[in-house]
This record gives sequence, structure tokens and C-alpha cells, in this order.
Amino acid sequence: MASAIEINRPVNLAKCLRALEWMNGVVLKADDQAILDAKAVVGRGGLGCEPASAASVAGLKQLVESGLVTKGERVVCVITGHHLKAPDVTVAYHSLHGEDLRHELGRYEIKENPHANFPRQVPNDLNEILRLLGDAKETGSWDA
Repeated sequence: MASAIEINRPVNLAKCLRALEWMNGVVLKADDQAILDAKAVVGRGGLGCEPASAASVAGLKQLVESGLVTKGERVVCVITGHHLKAPDVTVAYHSLHGEDLRHELGRYEIKENPHANFPRQVPNDLNEILRLLGDAKETGSWDA
């Protein structure tokens, strides 16, 4: 799904390996489920990125869970690309439930969408839109 990083031999492989060595870096594998979950978490912050960039956030989550990165450490995840690079996948992740989700995204082995920002329908009425935004701000959730 993250096609931008699905290449055998990057053009700048030597530079990449040198940077990894110099920074004492690590390389991890993130599956599509972890990438889409990370993309959704990034989206909740009002930012967007393409799936390949969300792999860096998914990798950071793995590093924190393993204890390799601890609280208080400064970490940078580079995210680039347009957040609608994979619009069908993004829309499916954020709008489908259960078997519909698994059917639509099964080829990527996506089984759940715990960080989905489900769409909310609001009448074409400014007061209703503001009410929804106010409720979300108060509760910290768009599911309000």
C-alpha cells in the first residue's frame, strides 16, 4: 500500500546507509495495518501525509514499545507527500466497519481501524457545524 517505499534498491542507498551508521539508526518493517493506523493518528493532529511517510511514525511506535526509544528523547519523523495519495484506502479506513472494512482492505491485511475518524453528517447550517466542532473540542473526540 505504501508504494513510495516499495522499491528494491533506492537511488541514494549509499547515502542512506551512511546516515544510518552515523546516526546509529535502525531500520524496521511496518505492515500496512500499522502504517494506516499511524496515518490516522497523524491526521488527528490536523496534518496529513502519504502512507509511505506514515511508516516512519509506525516505526517510532514500534521503537517506543520495544524500549529502544524512551520518554523524553527527541525524535523526528519525516512525513511528506500529499495526504490523499491513496484516497480509496484512506476513505475506506475512515468510513467502513467490520466485514465491509476487511472486504475492501483485505488485500492489505487490514482487519481493524482503531484510529478511524469516522465522517459525521451535519446539516448545511452554520450553527449545527459550530455545535459539532464545539462538542468535539470539549470532549476531545469527533465521536461526540
